[in-house]
Formats: sequence, C-alpha cells, structure tokens
Amino acid sequence: MSRFVKIVRTCLFLTAVFCASTFANERPGKLSLASDALSGDTAGDQATLQHEWDDRALPLLASLMVSIPDRKQEASPVGPAPIWEQAVAAKLSETSAKWTELQTRILADKQTLAGCRSGDRPCPPVARRFLSIVELARHRQGRARLGEINRAINLSIKPMSDLAQYGVEDYWASPLASLGSGAGDCEDYAIAKYVALEESGVAPEDLQLEIVRDVEHQATHAVVAVRYKKEWFILDNRTLMMVNAEDSQYYYLFTLDHGGVRTFADEVARRRAVEAGVRVSHLQDDRASVISSKLAMANRLQKID
Repeated sequence: MSRFVKIVRTCLFLTAVFCASTFANERPGKLSLASDALSGDTAGDQATLQHEWDDRALPLLASLMVSIPDRKQEASPVGPAPIWEQAVAAKLSETSAKWTELQTRILADKQTLAGCRSGDRPCPPVARRFLSIVELARHRQGRARLGEINRAINLSIKPMSDLAQYGVEDYWASPLASLGSGAGDCEDYAIAKYVALEESGVAPEDLQLEIVRDVEHQATHAVVAVRYKKEWFILDNRTLMMVNAEDSQYYYLFTLDHGGVRTFADEVARRRAVEAGVRVSHLQDDRASVISSKLAMANRLQKID
C-alpha cells in the first residue's frame, strides 16, 4: 500500500474518532455513561461503553475507508459491446448487402427504360407504364412533381408481404418487378419511388431511401426522403400526403443512396459538414454509431407492411 494511501486512511481514522467524540458531547446521557464506566470497576459498564463505540464510530470509519480506492487496484476489463450496438452492426451489414445486390436489378430496369426511350429494343407494357408515371411528373414543378410520383406509385401497388408474394420474409424487388406484379411491401414502394424520382430529374444528392423505426407499431419501415429547397420531405406508402422529415413520427435508422448505406447518425454528421462547407471524403459506413433510439435496435426488427 502506498504511503499516500496510508496517510489518507490515518487522517480518516482521526476524523472518525473526532466525530464520535463530538457525537458523545451532543448526547449528555451517553457522556454520563462514559464517565460512569471510567470511574467504576464494573465489567458490564465497560462492555456497554465499548458497544456504544462500536455502534457509533466504527460504521462511520468503515464508510469513509471504503470510499478511498487502492491505487494498485487494476482497471476493470472492457466488456463486450452492448446488445443494441451489436444489433446495429448486424443490421447495417445486412442492409448494405441487400442494397448492393439490388443495384444490379435496378440497372437492368434502367437499361430497359433507356431502350424504350430510344426505340432500340421492344418496350414491355410495365416499362411503358413506369415511363408514363415519370413523364407525367416531369410536367409538374417543385413539390407537385414529388407528390405526383408518391401518389402514382402508391396507387399502382397494393400492400402484400414478401412471404405471401415471394415465399421469403424479406425481398427487395426492382421497380419494374413491383409495378408488374402490382404488389409489394414498404421497401418495394420506396425503391420504385426512388428510381422514378431519379428518372424524373431529381439530383442523386437530393434523394435517399430511409429505413426507419415505427414506434407506434413497433416495427421497421421504409420511406423515401427528397430534398426540396433545403427541406427534406417524406414519401410514404401509407399516405398520399408528404410531410417534412422533421415532423415525422419515425426514428431514422439507416440512410441508403448512391453513396451506399450508413447509419442515420453518420448521415446527420455528413449533412452538418456539408452545410459548414467542410469537405466530406468518407464516412465510416461500416461503423455502428449511436442512432436516434437505442431501444429501436434492441427490439426485434420486424416489418409489418
């Protein structure tokens, strides 16, 4: 034990003795008991005095001594990451893989649409229907263009789970596949809107697909976020109305766009850096960082759309 700790503990011992003496002075009855024990020869009175000392002074001394840590005590080892951080990391990896795989099928859809426009190849009916939605939106300006695509896609697809449609719990369909079947879940709506907005002329940096937490239904959900005049608006398959992203009831978990997949915490940091004029070269998209709600990722992430 170091000399410093010994000195501190000695001081605390004297403090405890002083406190005990002060306590005795404040209690005349106890002081009389001490005087009687000192002047008398009876073992019972001495035992009573010792008992009173043990009851008053020693607990105080013990409480003071335990508050001084031993300098030689080793630091506690760092434990495993909290369960919510592990859930974020796993979900981020899974979402990145799905988004990457989906790009191949989206590219094939875009090639089909390009062939329809150029007339170089046969144009399937579903592609013509998709292009009609895009062209109608092109004739509108500002928020009206966004609202037109939100409305048209919502009315072109009916809600159906992936399990019922594809026999798997989670499958991300391409826009033409969703429009061709006329059914899909929340991601399918969002993916179709994402590509339709791209085709209508929305800049890639103003367009995102968001994976969110629906607190009311305790489930994950997917929507599209579009920036117009420095405001982000949400296009949701549950409503024909667009709302400002800040007024949404959702907790934002992951952002998907032309730059990949990242946690929404990283996306917020990126937006602030852009607004401040700081060059953003790369964010650690594979790092699980704090998100809007730890509880959102600790619970089971299950879609209900």
